[in-house]
Amino acid sequence: MTGTSPMGPVIAYCGMTHLGLVSGTAAAAKGFETILFDPDPALIARLGRAELPVSEPDLDATFAASRDRLTVTADAGDLARADVVYLAPDVPTDDTGASDLSAVERLLDVVRPALRDDATLVILSQVPPGFTRGIEGVRGPLHYQVETLVFGIALQRALEPERYIVGCADPSAPLPAPFRAYLEAFGCPILP
Repeated sequence: MTGTSPMGPVIAYCGMTHLGLVSGTAAAAKGFETILFDPDPALIARLGRAELPVSEPDLDATFAASRDRLTVTADAGDLARADVVYLAPDVPTDDTGASDLSAVERLLDVVRPALRDDATLVILSQVPPGFTRGIEGVRGPLHYQVETLVFGIALQRALEPERYIVGCADPSAPLPAPFRAYLEAFGCPILP
């Protein structure tokens, strides 16, 4: 069973921090049915009232204009509708540049069991080389996508990316069709 809708593949963003919220809003603005998931029910309740926890130019208006294509949920079971699932919590770093991946790992533990066997999981958070390759227990395709969030122009960059760089186990293999269809909707080069 696939969650593909008349608008194309169903896209999910997990982790409603700056990266996940901006990227998910951009997906809905491009016309995709989009699931915004976070396991924090209080955060999801605020999003349901359109009280966004981040500030970016045009984000509130774009979120409101895309609301009919957005499912805002704390229920991981809703991810079973998604063809492409992005794991996108922000990753804090300390003064030495060391990343704290605990939020990514906790969210992965919640999301992984909810994925369909054919769903593509994409790690969008900034993780060190080898992190995605080391993920176990994902039944469908697994990829990494370089994120390019820039505070103050994050929504603009999400809506009009200059390119997509996608980490693949085999860069010569075609990307899964729903993932490729989603990326192609943004009209920029895709570099596996």
